[in-house]
Amino acid sequence: MSFSNQPDRRPVAVAVTSDGRRVQLPVENAEVPVLSLIRSILVGIEELVLLITGARREHGGTRRNDRS
Repeated sequence: MSFSNQPDRRPVAVAVTSDGRRVQLPVENAEVPVLSLIRSILVGIEELVLLITGARREHGGTRRNDRS
């Protein structure tokens, strides 16, 4: 066991449990591929534009307005 005056600087993620407690989980440093990062940014921008314009994305099938 060692004591240090410097704070622990390891990255952590904070998770909230079902009963409302916050738990710190250590996160390993991982290299993120550039393409994956760009794709995530583009998806976020697309969602923001759709939110601002009020447009909706339809997923699969046809949409019917009449209710028979």
